[in-house]
Amino acid sequence: MIRLRDIEMRYGEVRALTLPALDLEAGERLGVRGRNGSGKSTLLRILAGLLKPTTGTVAGLLPPGQAVLLHQRPYLFRGTAQENVAFALKVAGRPVAEAVGWLERLGAGHLAGRAARDLSGGERRRVAIARALAVRPTLLLLDEPFAALDAPGAEALADLLEAFEGTWVLAGPDLHGAMITRAIEL
Repeated sequence: MIRLRDIEMRYGEVRALTLPALDLEAGERLGVRGRNGSGKSTLLRILAGLLKPTTGTVAGLLPPGQAVLLHQRPYLFRGTAQENVAFALKVAGRPVAEAVGWLERLGAGHLAGRAARDLSGGERRRVAIARALAVRPTLLLLDEPFAALDAPGAEALADLLEAFEGTWVLAGPDLHGAMITRAIEL
């Protein structure tokens, strides 16, 4: 699916990522573990096609819309939680009526009518996860998705990841027992 070779990403004099090789296969569940500043977020941005590495080659990136990156600090649009998920569904050409159902899968159905700006960190994360999953991407890239989630939210996310039919990459300092098929350390 995606092949990375001799990757290095620099921001000026700072080396953010060095990765000799990575092959990501269809259907794989890859865990990327590492301390803060090890390059996990940078790797996810490269896999999403948002960053071009300073050196190295990247082949097989998916077209926009097929790869979805859930950022470490997800951004929500103005409007309600439901409108955030509905917008993503509309852009993906999927029925916007599915928005509340996706929120409910994450135990966030009660947030549907609340303004995004009024949500707590964990609530914002649940809405962002629902939005990412709702478009049914081929590749789901998750940057510390369990951060700020309470136990029910973490359990709901773990269940959804287990049922996810595409490929996913989960990055974080701790992989939280996620059902990964392979792990790498940065």
